[in-house]
Amino acid sequence: MSKANAVQLTLFEMEDRSQSHMIALYDTAPRFVFVSKGRGTEPELPAANAFVQSVHKEFPFKDALFSLTLQPARIYRPAKPGPGEDPADKRMVEYEVFPSEREQIVEQVVRRLAMDRSRLSLMGDKQDRVRVHFSLYEIRRELRAVNRTMDTAEIREALEILARTRMIISKVPENGRKSARPVLESSVFPTLYIRPRTGEGGEDDENDTYLEFNALVASAIRNLEFKPISYQWIMRLKSPVARWLYNRLSIEYGDLDLTRMPDGVPPMILSADDIINNSGMNEWSRRRDTLRTVTSAVDSLVEEGILDHVEKTVSKDGRRINDIEYIMMPSKKFLDQVRRGNVVQEANAATYRALAGSDERPREFLPITPGQSVEIRRRRGTLLGAQGEG
Repeated sequence: MSKANAVQLTLFEMEDRSQSHMIALYDTAPRFVFVSKGRGTEPELPAANAFVQSVHKEFPFKDALFSLTLQPARIYRPAKPGPGEDPADKRMVEYEVFPSEREQIVEQVVRRLAMDRSRLSLMGDKQDRVRVHFSLYEIRRELRAVNRTMDTAEIREALEILARTRMIISKVPENGRKSARPVLESSVFPTLYIRPRTGEGGEDDENDTYLEFNALVASAIRNLEFKPISYQWIMRLKSPVARWLYNRLSIEYGDLDLTRMPDGVPPMILSADDIINNSGMNEWSRRRDTLRTVTSAVDSLVEEGILDHVEKTVSKDGRRINDIEYIMMPSKKFLDQVRRGNVVQEANAATYRALAGSDERPREFLPITPGQSVEIRRRRGTLLGAQGEG
C-alpha cells in the first residue's frame, strides 16, 4: 500500500492551516509537567545523573476515570566546566526530564504538519503503524508562522524527550475489577529518526527525518476518532493550562447535540482544584499564586473569544481562599467551531462507510486508489467551503 492510498490518511489531511485535529482521550491526559515558577517555559533540570521518580496522576474522561504514569526521558547535555577543567573539553552529563510546555508545542506542530497532503505513510507487517515525514527546518518555519521561536537544537531535544518519555495510560478498575485495563504503554513517538545534518539546515536538509505516532494515535486515525479544532487558538494561548482547558471545552461541547439546544448550551463548571489536578500543572508554594495562575488561564479564554464570560465563586476559610469555582459560558464563535468539527467528523465517517460498503467500525486501514484520494480531497474542499472554512 502506498503512503497516500488509505482513506483514513487522506481524511486526516486538512489544507486549512487554521485547523488541527484533537484526539480526545490522548489530548486530555496530563502528559506534560508544566513549570510553576521561575523564568521561561522550561523547568529547571534536576541534578546531573540523579534519579527522578515517575509521575502518577488520575484524570477523568467522559464517564470513566483513567490513570497516567510518566517515566522521565534521559537526555545528555554538556557539563559546565569545573575548577581547573578546560572549557574546550566537552564532557556530557545525563539528566532525567519530563516533557513540558516546549514539548507540548512541538508535538502540536508535528501534528499540524502531519495534516499536510500525502505527509503520512503506513508501516509494519500489518500496515497499521503511522509514520510522518518532515524536516527540522519545517518545524522551525511553522513555529515562526505562529510567532514562536526555537533553534534547531531545542527542536531536536524536544523531539528526543517526546520519543524517550514513557507513558502508561490505564482505565481505573470499576467496582469488582481486580486490575487496571491498559490503554497505552508507549512514548509519544515510539520511533524517531533524525537524518544527520549534511548542510546548513535549509529546506531540503534532513528531509528524511521521520517519526512514528504511538498506537493510541494510530488507532484514532484508523477509527476516524479525530476532530478538527482551532490550531490558531491553540497556538495563540500562552498558558499550557489554557490550552488544556480549550481541549476540555472542545470535548465537553463536542459530545452535545447543539442542534437540539435552541435556548443555548449549559455552562461548563470546574473548580480550581479540578483544573490543577487534571491539567498537569504544578502547584506553587503559596496557594494564592497557584489560584492566580489558574484564574489567569481561564480569563485568557475570554480574552481570546473562546468563552463569552466567566463567573467565579470563591470559597474561603477566614481570609484564606480555599478554592474557586469557574462557571464558563462558551462563545458563539467557539460553538461554531465545534459545529464545524462535528460536521467534518460525520462526513469522514460517511465517506469511509461509502467506500467500505459497511457500517461497521474500521478494523484496518482501507486501501484506495490515487483517483479516489483526489475525489475525497475535492469533496472535502467543497464541504469546508460550505462551512465557511475553505
